[in-house]
Amino acid sequence: MIVEFSIANTFSIKDRQTISFEAATEDARNESQHCIPIDGRRILKIACLYGANASGKTNILTALRFYMYFAIDSFTELKPNESTHFVPFRFDEKTAHEAGEFNLVFYMYEEAEKPLLYDYSLRLSDTKVIYEKLTVKARAAKAAAKLVYERNADGSVIWGAGINGAKKVIAAMTRPNCSVLSTAAQAQHPLFLKLYENLSKRFHGMVAPVSDQLSTFTLKRIEDDAAYKEKVIGMFNASDIGQISDIRIETHAIPQEFMQHMSAEMQDELVRNPERAKTRRALFVHKYADKEYELPVGYESAGTLRMLELIAPLSDVMQHAFILIDELEMSLHEELVETFLRLFLEASDDSQLLFTTQDQDLLDSGLLRDDEIWFCYKTDGGNSIYNAITDYAEINPSSSRKKLYQAGKFGALPVVDVSQLMGLFSAKKNR
Repeated sequence: MIVEFSIANTFSIKDRQTISFEAATEDARNESQHCIPIDGRRILKIACLYGANASGKTNILTALRFYMYFAIDSFTELKPNESTHFVPFRFDEKTAHEAGEFNLVFYMYEEAEKPLLYDYSLRLSDTKVIYEKLTVKARAAKAAAKLVYERNADGSVIWGAGINGAKKVIAAMTRPNCSVLSTAAQAQHPLFLKLYENLSKRFHGMVAPVSDQLSTFTLKRIEDDAAYKEKVIGMFNASDIGQISDIRIETHAIPQEFMQHMSAEMQDELVRNPERAKTRRALFVHKYADKEYELPVGYESAGTLRMLELIAPLSDVMQHAFILIDELEMSLHEELVETFLRLFLEASDDSQLLFTTQDQDLLDSGLLRDDEIWFCYKTDGGNSIYNAITDYAEINPSSSRKKLYQAGKFGALPVVDVSQLMGLFSAKKNR
């Protein structure tokens, strides 16, 4: 379970910003659906981000995805001398040359009913890890945190007193451009292997607004998992999205004559990962009046494809997942968006969802609590700032959150200069 995460000097985020999943209010009406009790805390299942275009909503999701993948997979995904691919806040001469910062506070169960609270910190430049630290404590309120490891800019690693195993080997294997956590997991250290498995299984990446083609992951899952495909088709029918009776996947190998024009590096990558040397094409089978008609994926509506992308995270809610979705409502009817959230809240056990949206009707839908709703805006210096409704004083419980938002109470609204736009396009006032 993710308690909170913090990010600084990354993309449009200059100063340290924290998104917390710890409940800040009490509401007996929805406590059981929205909150997960753990170690004396109440952890929320959902966090939702509002904000104007280019305010930084997507950036904080992208930054979280970047740091999570770096912490988990940098040892295997990066070559020895490869860049870390870190991008700092560039609208400041100082921060443009400084490291980014990431902090993740999360629970992991050592045994049944025995949660451990981990606190992971990382400072990262475009070439190497500057600092890395992991601590753990058995109870959030009573126990002091114990050091698991601490890594400094010179690459030296200080190990906690209770950490056994091939510590010198792990320290020697850890490259400047990868995390100790990912290295130790590959070295099969029991503690780090468990951390790796927990984080990699829980973190399900990011679902971005649908493109013209479905993701390779989605198509492969439909191809390999018959039960999942039936669930997809069943959800289409239940959601009144066409009369789809089947989804057929055609798989083709990339032609050799095409591969010959690729770089040697790309060819080596395809040899190491044969799955990437395949292309997949989806055909949707529609059934009307007892007749079936095949349509290529390109003929399907944006709403159909978006729903197909969202079924995967909804299907995974029973698998202890942490899911990021950018622009949840993209191409979907409001009723389907609300249905998706209701299903997530009712069906999930300890899964969590962080999503961005522009759907203002959700603010008064009764589906979201005040401590689940966050607003993002940019300062005059281009820095993204994030606040929850509960960070604002004197909010009347009975007031419309949508009207308060539209009135500018929470910021996060675009400031549009209509007169300037009319001048640019030589528009005349409509009389």
